[in-house]
Amino acid sequence: MAMILSQWQIQVLESLLNLYENSKTYREKNKVTQTFSISPVKIFPDYVSDFADIYLVRDFEQQMKELEQQGFIVIIWKNNVIEKLIANSGRWENIYDLLGKKERRQIEQEQTKVYEKFLSIDKGMDVFCQEQIARLREGKKAKFAPEKAKKILQLWKFLVENREEVLERELSIAVLGDSKLWEKKYRSKLCRLLRKYNDFESVLLGVDDKRETEKIVLGEYHVEANPSFVYIKGDSEIFFSDGQRVKISPDMPIALTENTLKHVCAVKILTEKVMTVENLTSFHRMVQKEYFYLFLSGYHNRMKQKLLCKINDDNPEIQWFHFGDIDPDGYYIIEHLIRGTGISFRPIYMDIACLEKYASYAKPLNENDVRKAKSLLEQGKYQEVMGYMLDKNKKLEQEIVSWMSKGINVKIKTMEVKCF
Repeated sequence: MAMILSQWQIQVLESLLNLYENSKTYREKNKVTQTFSISPVKIFPDYVSDFADIYLVRDFEQQMKELEQQGFIVIIWKNNVIEKLIANSGRWENIYDLLGKKERRQIEQEQTKVYEKFLSIDKGMDVFCQEQIARLREGKKAKFAPEKAKKILQLWKFLVENREEVLERELSIAVLGDSKLWEKKYRSKLCRLLRKYNDFESVLLGVDDKRETEKIVLGEYHVEANPSFVYIKGDSEIFFSDGQRVKISPDMPIALTENTLKHVCAVKILTEKVMTVENLTSFHRMVQKEYFYLFLSGYHNRMKQKLLCKINDDNPEIQWFHFGDIDPDGYYIIEHLIRGTGISFRPIYMDIACLEKYASYAKPLNENDVRKAKSLLEQGKYQEVMGYMLDKNKKLEQEIVSWMSKGINVKIKTMEVKCF
């Protein structure tokens, strides 16, 4: 009949087992014989206290004697008090069975097999898995507990193999069986791994907001928090691979899904200028008919980048402008656009004159603004406006400019068409 252990007995055996598994003896790298022992106060802190309950002390000693009688430990006494509890090195296998624990080597082998199953799927994932396998073989712990690691690798594999737009909650259900578990436990962890083991720096340069960063990274794998649309308006025609054609006018914005954009074969812009707009409020407010407008929603993703490049290829004579917040981050978005598309964007309504005109609506720079402004100055970019912002400690959100500027606050009727 198996021995029924008390909590004190379990703690003693687990403590001794941990010492053994973390030793050179366990790894067969030790040249001398080791013994593994613990002090009784590690398990029963009041054991040697003058105020200890004498009945608890006697109970503890009796339980230790039971372990000794079963051959699991050896008790070292001094002045009728337990000084040390020493493991019987010949009974490790029995201790594992009694505690119902797997041997550490067995656990490491099982974990190694998990990582091996996810090799040759993605270059970045390969590096991560090989690192974890090496750690386990060296007797070190892997970065994540086994079940968590398995789920992270399953999510990573899903992203790598995904070719269609999928929403975050759909991803969560598909892999984790729970619509909210991805957001609660795994999104940030996986995004950090994706950044570390893959090259996203070109699309993330200057982006330091955590959620914005995650959106851009996941966007590279066609994963969106909500259905993703590209909002556009202005005199233009869009031609689709099935022969359909959509004519767009300044007073009829449309929103195209990622799936719809895949079928665009040509875009004809009937104006001389294109303006990308950072915020949706300003996008709706802008009405100059000499522009074709595209709403960016902050930093562009791969879907918007492809559309911008397509427009540029189909309309090589077009002039490109960007209208965003008049702050360092707004200018970082311009740099992000230029790097991602190769298009020569110029800022518009983002100059010193606007900062002066709407100074009463301005806000002070924060620490991050100052750092980014100084970085742009060091790069020799936008020096006048960056110098002014730093000197006056002012920045401005674009919505006030689009609302109050002459020729922008004309009220018109609009109609949105969402193409699916």
